[in-house]
Amino acid sequence: FIGRPLDSVQNELEAYINVLTQLKQDMTMALVMTVLTTVKKLRGIDAEAGDKILESTLASAASTENQNLSAEVNVMKLEVFVLFQQWGEALDLVQKAGNVRIILACLFNAVRFTFL
Repeated sequence: FIGRPLDSVQNELEAYINVLTQLKQDMTMALVMTVLTTVKKLRGIDAEAGDKILESTLASAASTENQNLSAEVNVMKLEVFVLFQQWGEALDLVQKAGNVRIILACLFNAVRFTFL
């Protein structure tokens, strides 16, 4: 995405999310939503929409008892909070999400939960 205008990146990510939704690729969609939410926040537009989709995915994961998806979404939300230095929200999320390191033992970003 280096050197590309953010509006073009946003359009591409939104199209990709539509495809991922149709294919029911929730884990990948959570990763892409993090990038899309970051792009929207950098552009100063409707950053809450990405948060709503992540919350919807988190609710879906809870209703199906999918702990992997739930942990992934929480890690993605944490990444956005850390990127924008929203430490209070990040701390609240860490406390609410519990110990995701048990589920995401192999992912480096699960380590953030240890030190935050």
